[in-house]
Amino acid sequence: MSLSSLKKSAPSAELKCRSVDEFIHGAELYANGLNGVTHAAPEPDQHEPLKRATFTLGKVAINKLNALSENTGIAKSRLIRMWLDNQLVSRVGQH
Repeated sequence: MSLSSLKKSAPSAELKCRSVDEFIHGAELYANGLNGVTHAAPEPDQHEPLKRATFTLGKVAINKLNALSENTGIAKSRLIRMWLDNQLVSRVGQH
């Protein structure tokens, strides 16, 4: 990493707030491999500080995550947290 990579830059995407129903519909489209996701969910209040996590993704996953972030205006880290929350809810609902 060089010091030039630490420069501030303009946000790469605009935040677009939609209704919960529109967000869910967009998430279903994305889950089915369609490009209809253009909805953003607001960040919930954080009651605890976030911790940095490091993980590895393949090129396809990185490209999908980048595209989803650009299309929705939601930060990649927020998208991952949303996915994790959704996985927890769906797992609890199955039992």
